[in-house]
Amino acid sequence: MNKQKFTYTAPENGYPEWNHNPHIFQLNRMPQHAEAIPYQNVDQAFKAQREESPYVYFLNGTWNFHFAKNPEERLKDFYQLDYDTSDWDEITVPAHWQLEGYDYPQYVNTRYPWIEHDDIEPPFAPTNYNPVGQYVTKFHVSDLWRELPIILHFQGVESAFYVWLNGEFVGYSEDTFTPAEFNITPYITDGENHLAVEVYRWSDASWLEDQDFWRMSGIFRDVYVYAIPKLHLYDHSIQTIFDQTYQDARLNVQAEIINYDERRFDQAEVKMTLLDQDDQRVSTQQFFLDINQKPKAKMSCETIISHPKKWSAEEPYLYTLLFELVDENGETIAYYTSKVGFRQFELKDGIMMLNGERILFKGVNRHEFTAEHGRAVTRQDMIDDIVLMKQYNINAVRTSHYPNHPDWYDLCDQYGLYVIDEVNLETHGTWRYGQETLENTLPGSKPEWTDNVLDRCRSMFERDKNHPSILIWSLGNESFGGDNFLNMQAFFKENDPTRLVHYEGIFHYRESEAASDIESTMYRSPSEVEWYAKQPGEKKPYILCEYSHSMGNSTGNLHKYTELFDQYPVLQGGFIWDWKDQALWHQKADGQPFLAYGGDFGESPHDGNFAGDGLIFADGSISPKLREVKACYQNVSIHPIDVTDGQFTIRNQFLFTPLTAFQLIWTIEEEGEMTASGTMVLETNPQEEETINLAFPEKSFTSDAEQVVTLSFVYQNAPFWAEEEHEVAFQQFVEPARPLLHESKGSVQFTEADDKLVVCGQDVTATFDRETGLFTSYQVNGQEMLKQALVPHFWRAVTDNDRGFQLQKESAVWREASLSRTLAHAHGKNMRIA
Repeated sequence: MNKQKFTYTAPENGYPEWNHNPHIFQLNRMPQHAEAIPYQNVDQAFKAQREESPYVYFLNGTWNFHFAKNPEERLKDFYQLDYDTSDWDEITVPAHWQLEGYDYPQYVNTRYPWIEHDDIEPPFAPTNYNPVGQYVTKFHVSDLWRELPIILHFQGVESAFYVWLNGEFVGYSEDTFTPAEFNITPYITDGENHLAVEVYRWSDASWLEDQDFWRMSGIFRDVYVYAIPKLHLYDHSIQTIFDQTYQDARLNVQAEIINYDERRFDQAEVKMTLLDQDDQRVSTQQFFLDINQKPKAKMSCETIISHPKKWSAEEPYLYTLLFELVDENGETIAYYTSKVGFRQFELKDGIMMLNGERILFKGVNRHEFTAEHGRAVTRQDMIDDIVLMKQYNINAVRTSHYPNHPDWYDLCDQYGLYVIDEVNLETHGTWRYGQETLENTLPGSKPEWTDNVLDRCRSMFERDKNHPSILIWSLGNESFGGDNFLNMQAFFKENDPTRLVHYEGIFHYRESEAASDIESTMYRSPSEVEWYAKQPGEKKPYILCEYSHSMGNSTGNLHKYTELFDQYPVLQGGFIWDWKDQALWHQKADGQPFLAYGGDFGESPHDGNFAGDGLIFADGSISPKLREVKACYQNVSIHPIDVTDGQFTIRNQFLFTPLTAFQLIWTIEEEGEMTASGTMVLETNPQEEETINLAFPEKSFTSDAEQVVTLSFVYQNAPFWAEEEHEVAFQQFVEPARPLLHESKGSVQFTEADDKLVVCGQDVTATFDRETGLFTSYQVNGQEMLKQALVPHFWRAVTDNDRGFQLQKESAVWREASLSRTLAHAHGKNMRIA
């Protein structure tokens, strides 16, 4: 590893990279790569937890902190070794400083958050109000690390930051949601080390980060240092490719081994062992690397694996690939592990296929978020989300609209979720719907932004490329179009032929059509979705990357979409907007906590509660909307032939799971009391259906009372994320109560007076007001049954989604019709109301 210090001379006006320099997005940052943490022994490597490695030391915890409201007021020399920070405040890392008592969180959707402070155009960054957080911490390194190269790793910092170690400048980085690593070997000391970090709330890169979320800042993901053994697996790439029958697979592995020792090895060995979930060896490969007079070597191998177990969201089977680096004396230097999922995702005849089967995305969009900590999520927060998704039949997630915490992808591999991994790019505030040209859109075709967005693609790709859960790369969100999207698409196609590329923006700017393998839209009606499916000729597979906007009382009629997905093969699902309400815990004046939305922190501009559009509430509790999703997303469909005779058609919509995995439980209830029940196990294969006859007892439906038949499918052996007998699908059928008819004896008389019409039977009298047309009285045996006149009403209380659609304006005539109705015609028995 290069032990030379980075040469950099800051201009007299300070460090300018954060402002008006879109082509400068990093200084001295190391090349991105797949994570490869070294371990000393096999047991540590198999746990694959960074904390278990003696080569890793986390810097999370309490740091000294100084806050300035703009760059001009920041402390210019705070990073110097002799600068006294003992009287500074303390802050938690990782965290957003807005949730630690500084500045304010701000929720805006498409508007840029600084517009009321700074009147600027891209690529200028705000200067009047642009808070700067200055962090300082101290640490020692292990004696085990003596003479070893040391790397400083930031998993996520918003939005741009500078780094100094022991008073010397180390580097700079942008891109909030991908890692930044710096080689700090030339700057490290054997004793105490003084680390200083300066974070800007907004930078020129913030023009590319206009996502619909709370705008917050700081070091919000883990920070750690790690040491590199003398031979190190710097990077590796894993791909699996099945044969035409999807039986045997090629395991392709490429690796880059770097020698950080001052001496050169005549020969070093890399052992690669593939193990199954029972730790049984499947294959072993040995490679001898000639790195004499070379700082690094690259290796590539291809192994045929016979009948590997396939990875899918239904059965997320993972193998372990163990790397062992051995020196020329036969001594093991370090171990590394990487999970392998054998799966093949491809486009065949215009349909997206997984392991040879048409895939259907039953998905959600997910922001990283908790009400307590914003985007500074923990591993347990992620597990809580993913378990709920699995339990409620969600099989896919779009990382809206940025790469997520690296642990999220490990969990998706393990639990089984299909992922659209999205580049950290949204410029919604630079364009408008209906726009036909690029105009001032970012990044558009502007060459000064090309390297920046390509770096964002590369950073996401290199970090995440080995995860089987990731099926699709997405070029960002709501950023219109232009040549830069074609450049990004070309990057992914050149570097990864095993996945597809998605970008919804081609819908708005067809000149960028080639940027996406998939036709993708947002919030199209079911009729519009069906129109696409019915178009003749070849077309791209279609997904709704956002649909069923789940704000407030919503997510009704979701079945109208899911029924279309089942009907037309080219319609391959969608991703509900979105997973969780974004609201932050705040306190009222009396100290009472409450969940706060935009504007509750006194910030401006803001977009109110528009971030409250999740399937679960901000505190993680479940809303009724999620139960609707579970029912619409279930993978077993139940159709009645003759309910009272117990005849039903059962269709298994799983791609790879037979119904033998579940038990069918049926019950009959009468007025809420169970009268009969039974169980059976079906052998229906995936994507097939069968007709069943349930053994209902004779005379089960002879009663006059209401009866409800329920069919439920539950796991016979529940997976680790579910409780025993977890229900995956159910359907109910109601046999209504037989009405008790009362025949009125005698004749019915009709009386017409000046002000009313009266209909009289033997026991019943009904009265209508001739002036208003209202049904004013209904008496049975002399007892009045109406509290007030029955009034025609064509309006209801508006919901949040109604307000977004401007329903109170668009449909105001119906509210007026309720309030201002008049009696148009009243003549005898033919009274008519208009």
